[in-house]
Amino acid sequence: MSNRQYASPLVIQGRGEDEKVTKLLRIPSDDHTFDESWFQEKLFQYPDLLPASEIEPAFHSLKAVAKELPVGSNSADLLFVNPDGCIALIETKLFRNPEARREVIAQAIDYASELSGWSYKQLVQAIKRANKSTEEDPLLQIMRKSVQDGVFDESRFRERITRNLQLGRILLLIVGDDIRDEAQRMAEFIHRTPHLNFTLGLIEIALFRENENNSDRTFVQPRVIAQTQLDVRAVIEIKLPDGAQMTTEGGPVKPPNAGRTNISEQQFLDELRKVSQDAVKLAEWAIAEAPKHQLIVDWKVGGPILKHQDERGREFSFGQLCKNGEFDPTFWLWKFRKLGLPEDIATDYLDDIVRLVPGSYRKECAFDKEIKTEFIFHPEGPEQSLPLAKLTPRKEKWFEAIDKAIGRLRRFSSTDKDASATSTSSSSKQAQEG
Repeated sequence: MSNRQYASPLVIQGRGEDEKVTKLLRIPSDDHTFDESWFQEKLFQYPDLLPASEIEPAFHSLKAVAKELPVGSNSADLLFVNPDGCIALIETKLFRNPEARREVIAQAIDYASELSGWSYKQLVQAIKRANKSTEEDPLLQIMRKSVQDGVFDESRFRERITRNLQLGRILLLIVGDDIRDEAQRMAEFIHRTPHLNFTLGLIEIALFRENENNSDRTFVQPRVIAQTQLDVRAVIEIKLPDGAQMTTEGGPVKPPNAGRTNISEQQFLDELRKVSQDAVKLAEWAIAEAPKHQLIVDWKVGGPILKHQDERGREFSFGQLCKNGEFDPTFWLWKFRKLGLPEDIATDYLDDIVRLVPGSYRKECAFDKEIKTEFIFHPEGPEQSLPLAKLTPRKEKWFEAIDKAIGRLRRFSSTDKDASATSTSSSSKQAQEG
């Protein structure tokens, strides 16, 4: 357990000669008295335990709305909303399981991706199912009660909830009892997901007691361990004559002292040189070759992502070259789940990579069978991931695997397009005959 993250709190009673000092003892993470349901219940009872406004100031005054909110085929642990229409999803995770870091990220991403397509009505229906409520709008009921002065603009609240869902402005908080070193890297890990536009915060809640035999009083201390930064985008509204208007969304606008920016090619290569010269050779070759293989090089915080864009504008990631020397094709399956594409295009690509690198293997590490997230592991890589250097001697074969997968994507897209055109033509013909 990472006791180094917390000094031992003291309870000081009285003053002067009557002063008594009690040193609190950290409750170890393997104490099964405090399971995930206990954490969920306490967070729901006492929302102020969540230092959400430290991560995003807009998420102040969060109110507990629902437990076990149905999202897709699973349930998010907790839903909180504030009167300004800001939405926060909370996942509690005890980090006893060594694979908990990857599991909880996959789970959070799945929830966030699903919620970003919801309407206000869909959110309310999910809350009703979670709370077993018969009220027409239990979310509004909770918000009305939470506003102390009784002034609550319901129409504006609904509009803000709807807009935040449409824009994907959702705060994801992962709360654990012991955020270990590997969990602290989750914030950078999530930046490798090019489709994700949500803010992620990691909160460790440490538990203390006065002595080993006293279980009556528990002292709770929350702390923000890490967080991602959400890009602010410029929205420009142009009003035209006769009441017409045009709205356009510009590129990212960084506020003063904003968080991380994407790494440059030179910075990336300099960092990679500290790890492996072979990895540098592979990266330089892959960046140069990418355009010849219908790939776009998309620079992110951790390194470039090799992406393909099909005729319909859909993007597919073929993996990230990471500055720590890792090759990460982790979220390859996400687009296939969302778009209803054959997942074997993705898994066959991963298996082709595994066949190229002796000792590597593919493994599903998702939260459960419904959330399919695949990883490639290798015993010599960072966190047992696949080292870039291992691909260097087989780099041409790796790009052949990419070409094969892109070819299958193009054929499927073409078939899908033809089927859609046939369906449209048939519908038009029927309408004319009618």
